[in-house]
Amino acid sequence: MIRPWRITIDTNPDHCNLNCIMCDTHSIYNKDFKPTRKIMEKVLLNKVIDEALALGVKEIIPTTMGEPLLYKHFDIFISKLINNKTKLNLTTNGTFPTIGVEKWAKKLLPVLSDIKISINSIDSKINESIMVNDSTLKKLNDIKKFTKIRDALYPKVSITLQVTFLDSNLNYLEEIINFSIENNINRVKGHHLWVTYKEIKSESLQNSNIKIEKWNSFIDNINKYKTLIKLVNFEKQVSKKDIDLVPEAYNCPFLSNEIWIDYNGDFNVCCAPSKIRLSLGKWGSIKSRTIENMFNSIEYSNLIKNYKNQKICTICSLRKSDD
Repeated sequence: MIRPWRITIDTNPDHCNLNCIMCDTHSIYNKDFKPTRKIMEKVLLNKVIDEALALGVKEIIPTTMGEPLLYKHFDIFISKLINNKTKLNLTTNGTFPTIGVEKWAKKLLPVLSDIKISINSIDSKINESIMVNDSTLKKLNDIKKFTKIRDALYPKVSITLQVTFLDSNLNYLEEIINFSIENNINRVKGHHLWVTYKEIKSESLQNSNIKIEKWNSFIDNINKYKTLIKLVNFEKQVSKKDIDLVPEAYNCPFLSNEIWIDYNGDFNVCCAPSKIRLSLGKWGSIKSRTIENMFNSIEYSNLIKNYKNQKICTICSLRKSDD
């Protein structure tokens, strides 16, 4: 019998106040986007959280599609977790909408294990060309304010700055690392790009040996920081000539560990862009089957055994090396 240790609940995927170029929903390049997905209903959210708590999951993640702090029922997360061992692991675009950073900090910190704040450069021009409609200077000040409140009241809560590894911000990532060290940030975490639009194909640091060599040279340069701060996914890449080796040399960090639940209650087995992950199949809904039942189903067991045969898995930018 296996149980997930972490559950992501996609409460409001169609609601965001930024238009980051790499987002599969809200990107400026998704020109035909129209919000069609409703927000998760209160009754359904309560059901999902209650079932997750009964399973003893360690962490719950509010939506990573859209901005979670815009979800009008967000306070349910706080009320359910305030006196619970299960913690909230939050990814936010760092705008701290509606009530501002100080009030959000005081609401969130009592239930958080980690907060990941997205930023893609300290340089306003670079960051705002990637995170369109962001305000970089405000964000940097808000990160400092949030950290000071954390340090004073909840020093065990981890703060992470989250980046997307892109050709246009590669030369600026070291500045983010230094900013994090100077401001008592715990981690810098990054992911390579899912190419979801032809307009950002050139941003990928994995689409040619020249780009891969450029990335690997950057990793050599920033190794000096690894004793000062935790750097997550800052690892060298396999050259394209060795790409056929990748499916066997890498493992999925999510299968048998995590589960995603859509705004309407449907299960998803990974966090790939929504259109791409449909190739892995349909897994039912929490409205008609339990998380535990789905997680221990024959279909899911077969996917765990055979996922390396899935095309989506052979190109996944989130694979983990055996090393």
